[in-house]
Amino acid sequence: MRRTKGFTLIEMLAVLVILVTLAAIVIPRFINAGTRSREAALRQTLAEVRNAINIFRNDTGYYPQVIDDLIRPKTNPPTQGYDRWGQLQPIDPNDYHGPYLDKLPICPISKQPFQYYRNAQTGAWDVRSPSTARAEDGTRYNTW
Repeated sequence: MRRTKGFTLIEMLAVLVILVTLAAIVIPRFINAGTRSREAALRQTLAEVRNAINIFRNDTGYYPQVIDDLIRPKTNPPTQGYDRWGQLQPIDPNDYHGPYLDKLPICPISKQPFQYYRNAQTGAWDVRSPSTARAEDGTRYNTW
């Protein structure tokens, strides 16, 4: 009996099983990559805006009256800011060292501007995503 060159059916099936197993391991990682990327961008953007709010507060002693105050040029400082009780107070123009952000970012999940609000429990002003959708970890984006 003369054997021809090539692969047997068993060898081909073994290779196919290995490829299918590898695909089953690798493909699920890529399916949700876009969502994970947007969630990471949201976390990073929230951290940057919150940091800008804290620097504004450290410089002026008050929270911005509106989130747009973070991008005002030094030549046009805001005139008022909120204290932690939600009362408007005058800001000394010499204390303003902005702008604190180059531009106002938008939420990477909802593609809308962030919501600027006062946390009633702490008195601090904060930003959140306007999206009420759930993240991969089950929490709502607007609670981050």
